[in-house]
Order: sequence, then structure tokens, then C-alpha cells
Amino acid sequence: MMISVPGEWDSYKLDELHRSLEPAYAADHIVINLSGARHVTGTLLAALLELRGYRDEKKLEPAVILVNSAFVRKLLSLAGFDGLFRVYDTVELLVPRAA
Repeated sequence: MMISVPGEWDSYKLDELHRSLEPAYAADHIVINLSGARHVTGTLLAALLELRGYRDEKKLEPAVILVNSAFVRKLLSLAGFDGLFRVYDTVELLVPRAA
């Protein structure tokens, strides 16, 4: 399952963000598509950490984050998200190649 979310979330839109991410709490495999985001806010980062904690507690596979902005990728790396999530630049990297 893939959920596309923009990166620009303010704290006053937290309920809307949680509704957007709600399917990610039950799906076996989830890709959070941030490919349209040019920057991300602390609100989104906190929501992703909450999601990770829940999925970890329920023994679900960690979410995958898809991002194609070099700035957002660097921010996720500096925040340590590349150690908590699998972060990819393109959808093609998510699909295993046939031998």
C-alpha cells in the first residue's frame, strides 16, 4: 500500500495528517510517498516516528519512505530516519529485479 503525503504539515493540521496515515497502521507493507515534498516539518517527522513505534510494537514491517528531493533526503538522514526506515529515491528501487 502506498500513501502519498506532502511534507508541509503544520501542527494545526495534525488530525488531517493522522487521518492520511491511518491506513499505514494496519497494512502489512506500507510506502509513505514523500516524492512531492520539497521540505518536511517536525509535525510530519513526529507522526512518522509515532507510526514506526506502533508498527514496531505490533511486529509489522517498518514503513518505507519514498523521497526524491535531495534536501528532504538529507534532512531525513540528519534526523536519523535512514536508520529507522528504508528510504528510497524511486519506486523502481522498491521492486526486486527478475533474474
